Amino acid sequence: MNKSNRLKTIFLISLSSVALILLFYVNVASVQTAQNDYANYFATFTQSSANLTRAFQDEIGLWQLGSVSNETMAELTNTYLVNFTKQMNDFNQTESPAAFESAKISLLNSYNNEIKSYQYFRDYLLSGNESLNDVSTNFLSESLKDEAMSFKSFKEVTNKTS
Repeated sequence: MNKSNRLKTIFLISLSSVALILLFYVNVASVQTAQNDYANYFATFTQSSANLTRAFQDEIGLWQLGSVSNETMAELTNTYLVNFTKQMNDFNQTESPAAFESAKISLLNSYNNEIKSYQYFRDYLLSGNESLNDVSTNFLSESLKDEAMSFKSFKEVTNKTS
């Protein structure tokens, strides 16, 4: 191989190497951006979810004080169930980076259990059957466990990427 061809070959190999390194860094940056964007979405979403739960719990507080009848509370519960279901469906339709899949699944389980809890609570309000209230409480406890698992998974991912 003559000197001119050798220089061209070295130049092309060098250029290819630089291009591969740049592609690698762009890909890593893209993954990190997607993870950062999802982490921000997740945090905003869970705050919105907490606000909805807090508003519903405020209504339950009024019911416990006797300011709201069982029938009215059952109607309010139906309204909130629509809102909880919509939030859960919206969240479920978002794609999550693989690193956040466990956090997403746990949060969806939490939502499902919270919704079941409120369905049983509504049925308790309408029937007066205490066992339905117990089932409602059990689902709410499961919801809190799932939520804690979700936040733990979320924290593990964000600690690795920050």
